[in-house]
Amino acid sequence: MKIFVNFLKNFNDIFTKIAKGTVVICISSQALLIFITVIFRYFLNNPITWGDEVSVLLLVVITFFGCYLATRKNKLARIELFINRFKGNKRTIIYVISEMIALIMMLFVLYFGYKLFISPTSLKQRTPGLFIPLWIFYLMIPTTFFASITHTLEKIISYINKERKIQC
Repeated sequence: MKIFVNFLKNFNDIFTKIAKGTVVICISSQALLIFITVIFRYFLNNPITWGDEVSVLLLVVITFFGCYLATRKNKLARIELFINRFKGNKRTIIYVISEMIALIMMLFVLYFGYKLFISPTSLKQRTPGLFIPLWIFYLMIPTTFFASITHTLEKIISYINKERKIQC
């Protein structure tokens, strides 16, 4: 079990670095691109036709990798008012149930995201302006949700291990 937990932790640490770097690059690129697009459209009267398309695609990347980072950093919304009413073992059980529900939802998204990614229609689709293959962006669904699942498993195991240490 310890080897599995170490694998999950190492995988999540590496994927977090990749996700952070990707989000930083995409947000910076998107801000610069939007600024340049506005300059060209309104001041030079020569709009960049592909700027909007690339901005939307960068937003997709930011959304999926940002979702993983929010999961990893525990920044997603949670109703603590209800959970804070419980102490010790009961609170741990509620946390584990909450994470299990999230895990089930992530497994559904992983499954259907993978089905979407491998469908022949998705593999043939391209963006209208630049003809970028859309499978690249469909691949982010199973990739980021797989990473979120590994983190959620790591959290569930840590909740259970903490409760065992308290009881000993």
